Amino acid sequence: MAHAFTPIETLLEELAAQNHVALSPDDPILVLHTIHRRVLQDGLEAQQAQLDQYQQALETLSLRWSADARDKAERSLNAALAAARNALAQAVQDSASASADTLRAELETALERVGATLQHAHRIALLQLLAAGITLCAAALAGWRLLG
Repeated sequence: MAHAFTPIETLLEELAAQNHVALSPDDPILVLHTIHRRVLQDGLEAQQAQLDQYQQALETLSLRWSADARDKAERSLNAALAAARNALAQAVQDSASASADTLRAELETALERVGATLQHAHRIALLQLLAAGITLCAAALAGWRLLG
């Protein structure tokens, strides 16, 4: 039948087997063992509490760093988008201005050509009117000479 040993009984058997010393359960040296075991147990519990606290602090810092990194990335992305938007708006404005200047120059050139053509047509019309007047005068003279 298996014997269920308590930690003290196990320690007493181990001391007897290894050191050939027989101790009774009420020996004062076992008080030191009990105190030592208790101090170790309390130390382990304190260390575990500190480790749990450290782990929680690390998790909190990790979450904060993650949020900070995400916020910085969003700010960088928004700044880049705003800069791209401004650059695009400036490019569109510059292009529209250049197109308007080109159109204005083309219209002025066309208007100058039309103006020159109109001026030439006006001169031709005046010359034709003068020729018609001369022809009328010649016809009147010829008619007066024939009649008279």
